[in-house]
Amino acid sequence: MALGWNFRGLGNPRSVGMLCSLVRRWDPEVVFLSETKMMIAGVKKLKMKLGFVNGLYVQGKGRGGGLAMYWKKEVNLEIKSYSRHHIDAVVVEEESGFKWRLTGFYEHLETHQRKESWRYLDTLNLQFTLPWLCFGDFNEIISVEEKLGGAPRPQNQMEAFRNIIHRCGFKDLGFSGFEFTWCNQQEGSDRVYLRLDRAFATPDWIEHFTNVRVQHLEDTTSDHCPLLLADSHALNKRGKRGFLFEAIWTRQADCRGLVEEVWNANNNLHDPSSFSVGLKMCADNLAK
Repeated sequence: MALGWNFRGLGNPRSVGMLCSLVRRWDPEVVFLSETKMMIAGVKKLKMKLGFVNGLYVQGKGRGGGLAMYWKKEVNLEIKSYSRHHIDAVVVEEESGFKWRLTGFYEHLETHQRKESWRYLDTLNLQFTLPWLCFGDFNEIISVEEKLGGAPRPQNQMEAFRNIIHRCGFKDLGFSGFEFTWCNQQEGSDRVYLRLDRAFATPDWIEHFTNVRVQHLEDTTSDHCPLLLADSHALNKRGKRGFLFEAIWTRQADCRGLVEEVWNANNNLHDPSSFSVGLKMCADNLAK
């Protein structure tokens, strides 16, 4: 259905390659990107590379920011408004005629500018009464449970975020996968994890799209992980694959211990059969 990602710069060839791989695998109808850090020519080139016909790009300020939304030609999507922090559209389902609202959102990185972003959402909330899906990088958390490491989050910041969620009538769509979506990429006790990226929807949108789920996809080319919104049946079908080692696992403190435990218990690594058993055990333990 939709893929959202704070890309932290589309100039990185590895990031572009990862994005192309995700689009090929999951085949989203809409892609929303923030922090693209590219000129318009580069974003247009990327749109073609991903196989999308339609798109909108919002230039960032200086070298920072930048938003992009791409959508398939089969999607009846009309852009209603945009800024450096949002792209708002109305989608009409071809078969049912169901009309709903789609907003890709990017919150101010600077804490002192958060109130301006919440005013954006307040204004958007007053413009339509359609079923509404809003997703992206909100650069804020709802509760202390959404943060691991670092200094405590000020309560007034989280309270302001909770207030705008309530005023918009949003429900958090939840997620599956790793519980945090951002990491500061530091080592040891300096490492911080946060759940900054998420998807909200109004109850009437949720009631219509009952099977849509949010998946935190694993990636190492950005400090943010991509968000995938898709039908639960599609997630189960396309999610089944052979074992692949995920580099994000190395961020977990117990990863090395899991690997060492298996290989230390396997005494005969020169025997092909024992080596194969060791690989299988290691893969099973990591996957769990």
